[in-house]
Amino acid sequence: MTSAERIVVAAGFAAAVLLRVFFFAGFDENYDTQSYGEVVRVVASGHDPYSGTDRYNYSPVWAGTLVVLASAARAAGTSLASAVGVLLFAADAAGAVVVHRLAGGGAAGARAALLFYANPVSIFLSSYHRSFDALALLLLLGALALFRADPGRRGRVTAALAGSLLVKHVAAFHPLLFLRRRGPGLRARDVAAVYAAFLVSFIPFWRSAGAIRRNVFLYGGLGGLYGLDALLLVPGMPFWVPRALFLAAALLAVALLRRAGVETGRASLVLFLVTLVFLPGIGRQYFVWPIALGAVYGGAGYLVYTVAAAAALVGIAGLGGSVPLPGWYGVWWAALLWLLLEARAIRRAPRTAA
Repeated sequence: MTSAERIVVAAGFAAAVLLRVFFFAGFDENYDTQSYGEVVRVVASGHDPYSGTDRYNYSPVWAGTLVVLASAARAAGTSLASAVGVLLFAADAAGAVVVHRLAGGGAAGARAALLFYANPVSIFLSSYHRSFDALALLLLLGALALFRADPGRRGRVTAALAGSLLVKHVAAFHPLLFLRRRGPGLRARDVAAVYAAFLVSFIPFWRSAGAIRRNVFLYGGLGGLYGLDALLLVPGMPFWVPRALFLAAALLAVALLRRAGVETGRASLVLFLVTLVFLPGIGRQYFVWPIALGAVYGGAGYLVYTVAAAAALVGIAGLGGSVPLPGWYGVWWAALLWLLLEARAIRRAPRTAA
């Protein structure tokens, strides 16, 4: 990297930090941060986060994290939302480091790290919205980096994947992409251990099994006819059909990506895009899922998606005034375009098992 390139990259990171601080400082409490506080109050009162509220949809790990953050916030004389924001600020900084590594280091790695760290979707959702998807995505990125460096070190990759699902199961299908029948890679027992860790985490709360089933395993984001939910416009269409089709699409994508020998990082990106296209429910925080891996692989699809998702976030937050901005379906079409472009790139790329 030349001196001029170093200056440009450094200036870009400095600008990104300022933007993140700007959004951090301008944050006002929202539904998610109110839910964080509700979970802390429920746990402090001696109840579990599932029977005590219907606003918790994850493994117990995030609830425990919130309790620790609330304690730290009280000691520091600040709010829980601010403590969450600081944690996410650090998570995205660490994510940029891992993106640098996944992109090969050097100048290419620096550019990819900047594309992620300065991405408006990442900035908005971590610094302003305070969604904690960045923590789960960081652990997935870590698993990908460890797998690429040494796929034979199965324990570390398994632990990183399990940690990702325990924080938030946004990458629920991704462990299947690491599975290898022969050669270096995860075995079936390793992948089973990832899912077992997630399931076992609920055992202490087995008395709230009904609430866990409803709030965690049947949770599907917001309705509103996003993606496959449009099928519900057909008279007599059962509610479960879009959910079953989404599950089938995700599992088919995993099978096709593994059969084609697509490199695991790119396969993970494609799987996130399949998820966004076929998901029968939506939340604005979902928009960040493909951003970090998109920075690694780049392309026109990444640019179009970033513009559409950033504009939609501004509109959904009510910050766009009277300017017409794309909504949920603007992001859906952008994700579909990106998915098609990735499919074309995969057909032209050399095959690899890792």
